[in-house]
Amino acid sequence: MRNLLILSVLTILTIAQVACQKGKEMTTSTGNRVTIHTNQQGPKATFGSTVLISVKTWVNDSLVQSTTRDAGGPRQIVLPDSSGMKGKVPAVFEALMMMATGDSATVIQPLDSLMKKGIPKSFGDVKEIRYEVKLEEILTPEILKQREMEEMQKADVAKAEGIAIAETVKTMLADYKGKKLANLKKTASGLEYAIIEQGSGAEIKDGDAIPTHYYGVRKTDGVMFDNSFDRGARAGFTVGALIPGFNEGMKLLNRGGKAILFIPSGLGYGERGAGADIPANSDLVFYIDMGM
Repeated sequence: MRNLLILSVLTILTIAQVACQKGKEMTTSTGNRVTIHTNQQGPKATFGSTVLISVKTWVNDSLVQSTTRDAGGPRQIVLPDSSGMKGKVPAVFEALMMMATGDSATVIQPLDSLMKKGIPKSFGDVKEIRYEVKLEEILTPEILKQREMEEMQKADVAKAEGIAIAETVKTMLADYKGKKLANLKKTASGLEYAIIEQGSGAEIKDGDAIPTHYYGVRKTDGVMFDNSFDRGARAGFTVGALIPGFNEGMKLLNRGGKAILFIPSGLGYGERGAGADIPANSDLVFYIDMGM
């Protein structure tokens, strides 16, 4: 009975301590400042946990990164084990170790002189970075196994879809060469395109990270040189980091949009080509499907 009484008292004290921490800024041993805004019930994230998180990163008053805006939703990460959490660890990781599913927090990371060198001068004087973090879910081994099975099923669906897309590209390329392709347009740069679906999501702009399905063939002979469907998953493309014609084509759509792009070599790989499959001065054709 005495042991049970002691355990009850310790439990009450722990709950009281967590409640006191809610909304109160704490400074960690590494100098980061953490404010937990909520106090959800349930287990906390711990060493080695796989978690699903939403994060917004602010430099001064500028939002420079958002998992919702740039990755289409929460991001899955694995927290380091106990040895990996010693010394200087990412500020967000420290906060996550204090959070349960559904909790949110603000994390302030002071910058030392070395870290400041990585901040563009256009931001002015930057003393700290602010993160707005939400722990969406702690993924148990059972959940991870179920998700792995779901991903395998999605991969099978993507591969089957790729077979249909191959026929679509073949037909549209033939129509293009026969000057029968409907809705064909041309930009000032020389990119030709036909929009299949405009997409109902947000406008796509430089710097956006877009989960993209694509199917690429050579314009001359229709031979496929690369596609995402055979790999069973969308590619995580960043707008502005690809060949010019692909970058431009992506920005013609909204998230969720689909199009076929006819990219002249000058907007592709030009005189250098890209390996054996894309010789120098190759005109390319891409079917693109922009994720939400």
